[in-house]
Amino acid sequence: MKTMQIGCCVLGILLLGLSTGGCSQPVTVAASDAICKKSVEVHLVGVNRFEKDLWDSTSMTDYWTPGSQLRNSAEEYTYVIQFGRGPCEIALDKKSPVLKAWKTRKAEYMFVLADLPGVFTDSAGNADARRLRLPALGSKRWGMRKKKIDIRIEDSNIVSLTVPASD
Repeated sequence: MKTMQIGCCVLGILLLGLSTGGCSQPVTVAASDAICKKSVEVHLVGVNRFEKDLWDSTSMTDYWTPGSQLRNSAEEYTYVIQFGRGPCEIALDKKSPVLKAWKTRKAEYMFVLADLPGVFTDSAGNADARRLRLPALGSKRWGMRKKKIDIRIEDSNIVSLTVPASD
């Protein structure tokens, strides 16, 4: 009888962990050694389908220019990471207020934007090394991996180490 009660308790704890998501850090952004030592700013921006084209076509040079109207207007739904002053790996926690803003805005895409050192040519979409468009956190395209997304900021580009399913 006692063994059965213990078994039920263990099963209940496991089910509770699965139902609450189990993972408290849905997005982890890591910097390469070279980037970690430099002052590099990274933005995670939650965007809905009607804003996608704007964010895909925006000049990254203009976006990272001080006083950028788009960057300033997106502050409430942008998660800012600053490398060069602390850890080389930053996790966006499930309880971050920006996730509530993304949900309210019905974000279907997560743009990862990095102010990488060096000279880059502006290009649209993922062709610009300073921009990576990914499905939003709740997207079915993440499949079973949607609980944790790993992103790495390199010297020359942004890499998603967790690969979503294709469209």
